[in-house]
Amino acid sequence: MKKTALVLTLVTLLLLALGLGGCGFVGSTPISPEHPPGFFMGIWHGMIAPWTLILRLFFEIKMYAVPNNGWFYDLGYWIGITGSIPFGWLAAIIAVLVHVFMG
Repeated sequence: MKKTALVLTLVTLLLLALGLGGCGFVGSTPISPEHPPGFFMGIWHGMIAPWTLILRLFFEIKMYAVPNNGWFYDLGYWIGITGSIPFGWLAAIIAVLVHVFMG
């Protein structure tokens, strides 16, 4: 019984750490005015926005890309926000994996 509770606690902490770690990558590099973020980057930023909001309490990071390409980015951001509840954890885990293995 105690072993199951320990494993469950460790898995929960691991998922929490991955989720919060994945949010720190929004705005971590300067945005080029020649190649502003578009629709798909807006979706990505929207998906991890709730977790980025939590991290903003502790770190100086951005939630919204400026400059961007206008309403296409805004539409993607809105779609990402609405999909962030079911897919946000997946997005955060992918961000961590990409940062660890490709960054």
